[in-house]
Amino acid sequence: MNTEQTNRVNMFKTVIAVLDENNLVWNPMVPFATAVAAFKSRVSAIDAAAQKQETPTGSAKDKADTRDDLEDVLFLMCEALGVLAHTTSDQDLLALTDVTRSSLAKLDAEGLSNRAALVLAQANARKTELAPMQVTEANLDELDQALQDFNEAKVGPRQATTSRMVQTDSLPALMRETNDILRNEIDRLVSLFSRTHPEFVSNYRAARTIVNRAASHAAAKPATGSPATPAHP
Repeated sequence: MNTEQTNRVNMFKTVIAVLDENNLVWNPMVPFATAVAAFKSRVSAIDAAAQKQETPTGSAKDKADTRDDLEDVLFLMCEALGVLAHTTSDQDLLALTDVTRSSLAKLDAEGLSNRAALVLAQANARKTELAPMQVTEANLDELDQALQDFNEAKVGPRQATTSRMVQTDSLPALMRETNDILRNEIDRLVSLFSRTHPEFVSNYRAARTIVNRAASHAAAKPATGSPATPAHP
């Protein structure tokens, strides 16, 4: 939420506090109770949307972790296939498996994913030939799973960004709905108590003031040095 939205939500919650303190005054009035329930529901929806908007996700960490796992298992598979490529003079396979840990680290996400997919395909096609090097079905499954995990984590940040954009877009509408209930229902219903419960009305109207937190400043400190001479009437 931006500063203006935050200040308005703080006002909403101050109003709720005053309403809760004076529940016995307005609760018997059914339209008032209905309006307050709707108002509180909207404020809760605003809180939920703001939390989803602002909560950091673990996508970046997940992507880094899954990349490390994929690079590790991919490098080992390339080592095994590289030996096979050399002994069979398979130049294409040699080129595919000509990697180091540092060269894998330099690949972008798509490059790493594509390389791993190609290596996995070659490994699956040469299971029998890889078996003497103790490359098992479990090793192939490990590479396959590492590739899947990396691809899922790779799109995670984009999904998280989309989710935050949805929440950001929903906030203004929720704000308008909440403010509409407050202005066109609760404000007017509160006025009906101006004669019977003036203190409640006064407290409510004070709560309705939006405090601009960003613009507030600390009180000025007195100047240092000799105290000023008090003024005389």
